[in-house]
Amino acid sequence: MTEGSLLVYSPLNEPRRPALTRLAELHPRVVLLAEDDTDVPSWADELLADVVRIDRLDAPAAIRTTRDLLARRGGAADGIVSLSETGLAFCSAVAAELGLPFTPLDVLERARDKSRMRAAFAEHGLPTVRFRTAERLDEALAIAADIGYPVVLKPLLAGGSLFVWTVHDPAELAAAFDDVLRGGARVVAGDPLVHATFRGGAAPRLLVEQLIRGRRRFASSLDLPVGEVSVEGSVVGGEVRVLARHDKPLPADGPFFEEVLWSSPSRLPADLLARVDDVAAGAVRALGLRDCVFHAEMRTTDTGPVLLEVAARMGGGPIFRSARLAHGVDLVETMVRIATGAPAPSGRPAPDPDPDPRDPDRPRHAVMTFGLFADEGMLRAIEGLDEVRSHPDVVEVCVYEHPGTYIRRAPRSDHCTVHVMVAAADFATAEDLGRWAQKRIRFVTGAQ
Repeated sequence: MTEGSLLVYSPLNEPRRPALTRLAELHPRVVLLAEDDTDVPSWADELLADVVRIDRLDAPAAIRTTRDLLARRGGAADGIVSLSETGLAFCSAVAAELGLPFTPLDVLERARDKSRMRAAFAEHGLPTVRFRTAERLDEALAIAADIGYPVVLKPLLAGGSLFVWTVHDPAELAAAFDDVLRGGARVVAGDPLVHATFRGGAAPRLLVEQLIRGRRRFASSLDLPVGEVSVEGSVVGGEVRVLARHDKPLPADGPFFEEVLWSSPSRLPADLLARVDDVAAGAVRALGLRDCVFHAEMRTTDTGPVLLEVAARMGGGPIFRSARLAHGVDLVETMVRIATGAPAPSGRPAPDPDPDPRDPDRPRHAVMTFGLFADEGMLRAIEGLDEVRSHPDVVEVCVYEHPGTYIRRAPRSDHCTVHVMVAAADFATAEDLGRWAQKRIRFVTGAQ
């Protein structure tokens, strides 16, 4: 009797830990495809059946190594999943060789390249931003003058708001241009898709696009006036399902875009949510996504949602846990079902009206995650974590950066220092609890 393995490409950091733990609960043999320099922490080692050391830039060798391990185990691969945006192209190549379901590479190229993505949105009549791409500063200045300031500069292939920069005039654009162009290419240099895009010596380009001034469309005591919403869903056989939504309001329209809050279920008006769902489904079809879960982001305006981006993956950070708490939706299980060819759950389950109060994953009425940021510099200490963890309505405290590491802030970082997830009976209580946690957790930073 053969024993199949679930292949997983993922960084081994604390934000991925809940999803990796869930993968190990769902499949008895999780095999990690890991870069040669990846350290496997003890908590991850306990979850994994094996580790295959690979180089994403040499997919044929990685596939041979993976086949050898599977042969030694006397089984085959049941499926492959990625918990990383920059692992998608590599996993697609592996899946194609092993005959596994995965989004095809040509579709991923369209979905990863922000210029091709926006062009597909526009071709299908979806609400999106005005944009063009630039290789040189003079090109970028001409595009910005045509679109009208302020504009947003973005790398074509990076994610997580890395090197995303709002500029208000030609002087700001000139000062930021090289950082966005070179830095954005550098942070994804290990992604095979980047190498394919710049094959033959093609120069990197960046995106110059219109700033959409979203407005928060629900009441809140928090000073977060800029409205954003994200949609988690799945697409199998052409059928698009919306599974969860998160409000993600921001304090300002730049210059950078650190995410400070994820909140679910969404508090947007019902008519706007219906339009959000329709736009998300239209975007998935415009990109040709299939056999995947997806993460869509939009700004909410007075005239409706405006598309920013869609990714052929599950939302990162706390999204998996908050979707499960707020909606009873298991995004990791959905992803595994798609990867292994099992029937996906039908529809979006409603929260249990009478949940077991002892169940830590029982659906809650108001789930909010607050991103907390240390000042840039060497992190010396984090105070107050134990006090916040001990609160009965705090369901998760995730430490991204530990003392002894150098803290970087946006646009050179794509994550907070700590996030705190709370679950309460209503949003007013959850907002109060988040403010309390922000005051209790203190970061001590100093010069390197």
